[in-house]
Amino acid sequence: MFSDRYCYVPRELSPISGKRENLFWPVYAWRVLYPDDRQQPGCNLFQETLLGLMRAGVTDAAKLAELMAIDLELVRFIIASQLQPNGWLDHRNKVMPDGERLLDQAEDRRLNLRVGYAFQDAIGGKLLPRFSTELHEIQPGGTDQNNRPVFVLDRNTGRSEKPFLLQAKAPAKADVQGLMAAYRQYRHELAHARRGSETVGFDVTIRTLDYVDDQPLKLYFWCELYRDENGPQRWLISDPFRLRPAVSWLREPFLDLAKGSAELTRRMQRLLPDMSADGLSVDEWFERLAEHADFEVESKYPFLKSRAPLVREHLLRVLRQRAKIEEAQGRIHPEDLGALMTESASLIEAVLKWLLEEWPVEPCWPKKGNWTPAEALNELRALSIQAIDDELAQALAGQPRGFVAKAMTHRDRPMKALLAGVLFAANARDDHPVHRLSTDQLQLPQLPRLADYRNKVGGHASGERPDKGTTLEYSEFAIEWMRLFESWY
Repeated sequence: MFSDRYCYVPRELSPISGKRENLFWPVYAWRVLYPDDRQQPGCNLFQETLLGLMRAGVTDAAKLAELMAIDLELVRFIIASQLQPNGWLDHRNKVMPDGERLLDQAEDRRLNLRVGYAFQDAIGGKLLPRFSTELHEIQPGGTDQNNRPVFVLDRNTGRSEKPFLLQAKAPAKADVQGLMAAYRQYRHELAHARRGSETVGFDVTIRTLDYVDDQPLKLYFWCELYRDENGPQRWLISDPFRLRPAVSWLREPFLDLAKGSAELTRRMQRLLPDMSADGLSVDEWFERLAEHADFEVESKYPFLKSRAPLVREHLLRVLRQRAKIEEAQGRIHPEDLGALMTESASLIEAVLKWLLEEWPVEPCWPKKGNWTPAEALNELRALSIQAIDDELAQALAGQPRGFVAKAMTHRDRPMKALLAGVLFAANARDDHPVHRLSTDQLQLPQLPRLADYRNKVGGHASGERPDKGTTLEYSEFAIEWMRLFESWY
């Protein structure tokens, strides 16, 4: 066996309905030093360094530029456009009380590190976007006749469960760059889970993130293979850490493993009885499974097949969630409407990401520093795109410049930042589809409205109940907006 240590995060934290198969996923648990995931954002590194030097008595811009090894004009720009407008410096470049507090908090944040665990998938080999200071270990109540561990999670019923132990394939490997990428994704997902809104985690500047030990622990984490009645895939793998109901990053390694395992194939076929395996080889059955999942989109939206897989995936989620609501008899659960609103926004975001990928433009702003809302408003109004009106410019002016730049380069920001990135990219490219579509077709102000409504009803923060008519209208708009780019997919 890979290990005799088992971890289980209670399933109730992310309830799974319907049929499921319990699994033990092998992981390497590396002890690492990483920033406290509860810390809040402050100033960026350039702002903090300038403030620190000024508090130490260095106020001459040329001397500051020399000490920091950056351009003199950049120093003047940061002071005039960021430090003084934010109330951190006065007009004589003296550090104000707010600036003092910011520096003190920044020092506290640098000290606020945690020793915990990063987790490497022992099947596919990649680092998982999950970090934890503790391991939720459980002990088996015994073993069965095949020497497999047996667990009793509910003492009241006494029902025993025997998760299937997946086979480890990948070797343990320390990877600092992969660790940083995993931590950034973890912070992004953590922010969504905590707030359920468009205000995702701050742009992580990792000053300390490293391995503590040179050898990892070997563990099994409990997760589930379960049937998804409404999503684009018929089957999903649950998040072992219960941060999300299911995770995409375990599907691919599981599928590769299942194709070479008769036992896993049987379990998948048992979970999907409507996908008959009569007379089919294992390869043929998996091929039919893939075809079945894509059939609805392939028949109605064939133009998405090759160039926009993310758009296709989210479109199918919207279609199935709409069908579930429209076919419901009696009361419709607010959770179903909220899920449709969330998927509709995700579909729009997938199209925006696709536009940024197909018509890339590097942002021309300095890598450090922000703009004020007034400056952002002027920049947006100056774009040579007819579909931008004042309502849209006002709705997007609150996006930090760094968010828009990250949207253009990494495509991992929320909808408003993605939309702003698309508009700046379109302004720089005459071949962009935005120039070929009319203002009436694009209806760009509708996108921030959709995002705002999603934030109200799609998460858990506001408690506002979604309206069925409004939700269905927004989902129909998302589908039609996706279709605008049919000739470019």
